[in-house]
Amino acid sequence: MNFSIHLPDPLVEDLDAFAQTRQTSRSGVIREAVRQYLARHALQAWPADLERWMREPLPDEQGPDFDAIRAGMNVAMRKRAARKAKP
Repeated sequence: MNFSIHLPDPLVEDLDAFAQTRQTSRSGVIREAVRQYLARHALQAWPADLERWMREPLPDEQGPDFDAIRAGMNVAMRKRAARKAKP
């Protein structure tokens, strides 16, 4: 999909210089920048059973297994950190 954005001339000059050093196009640099931005700022989805419980709370004895949810979220965070650490 194509679309148009306005960038100030100095930013375009910096973009062009950067793209040339990387032997890529403006579009290639912008695509990668948007990909990285979205990955950094992606909303974290809550596990489905926790979302259900937040919408329709149950008595405490019937609530979701918070320890299991926490463990699962920790695993997901470690995986994301490992992907970010790759060159």
